[in-house]
Amino acid sequence: MGSGHRRRHPTLLIPGFNLASLNYRRARRDVILAACALAVLGLLLLGQMGMWAAGRGERQAIARRLARMEGELRRRQEEVRAVLAGVPGEVMKQYESKVKAYNQILEASAFSWIGLLVELERSVPPAVSLSEIQPDHASRVVLLRGVARSFDDLSLLLRGLEQRTAFRDVYLMRQAEQKAQPGKPAGLEFAVRLVYQGDGK
Repeated sequence: MGSGHRRRHPTLLIPGFNLASLNYRRARRDVILAACALAVLGLLLLGQMGMWAAGRGERQAIARRLARMEGELRRRQEEVRAVLAGVPGEVMKQYESKVKAYNQILEASAFSWIGLLVELERSVPPAVSLSEIQPDHASRVVLLRGVARSFDDLSLLLRGLEQRTAFRDVYLMRQAEQKAQPGKPAGLEFAVRLVYQGDGK
């Protein structure tokens, strides 16, 4: 062969090696990965949309149930008002008085008379006599009236009441000198207001 033809070096030729086919495979792999990523994102988006739709449907169902319940409540209230409108006023007053009496009975049953008397017995000194014990069952306020032989005895009563954990807010409302009368010794008439907590609370 002449010198014008360059001889190819035998080591530069690699059978089966094609740069174009390698680039094609890389591009195809990238396209497949991108398509998979898009498919995953699409599935996630569809899942989120499904959850949102399910939650929206549940909220709408709850709202419908609440609306039905509110409608039923209004209907019942209208029925009650219609029934009450047909009841004579005098009958309603009798019913209300009975309810009030029942409530007073329940309040009285919850009030511990024995506990109150035991606490007073531990608090009242010998030189003090109680003439009236008037409790309010609802508020547990107790009004005490009586006669103390002297101011010192009255002070001893107040201190004894304040030291008992069953009582609080002990307050001397009034005191007045009582002259000796038949059946009534001389001393100090008093009125004390306190709150009976009961059970030493």
